[in-house]
Amino acid sequence: MAYEGETLKTFGVDRIRELRVLEDEGFKRDREVEVDELFRDCYGIWNQQDIPVEDIELRYDALDGKFLKSVPLHHSQRVLADTEEEFRIALRLRITNDFVMELLSRSRSLEVIRPQHLRERVRQVYEEALKRNS
Repeated sequence: MAYEGETLKTFGVDRIRELRVLEDEGFKRDREVEVDELFRDCYGIWNQQDIPVEDIELRYDALDGKFLKSVPLHHSQRVLADTEEEFRIALRLRITNDFVMELLSRSRSLEVIRPQHLRERVRQVYEEALKRNS
């Protein structure tokens, strides 16, 4: 993380293409920035404050459930049901593009229970993909 002007931004280390060490420049950590708190309600490193934190409920089949138990989607993940028929979880976070893309990566058995706008967003992605690939 670094400030660009007055805006605190997150930069991916994997995107650095050219590194220059500036001998006369120093680094001073802003101790007022609570990084854990800043990203508590985020998926990944995308922290868009204008997106509200929401309660999310998702249903998967038992096979995907085994994976999601071993690698939770988010630290807020709570298991609501874990049976031979379904694995259902609740999460509380900001619904960002990164989060939606993660849901799509395990969409083989995904059913979005709530919120309705997330269910609609996932459906829309698949409708557009079907049109492009028909």
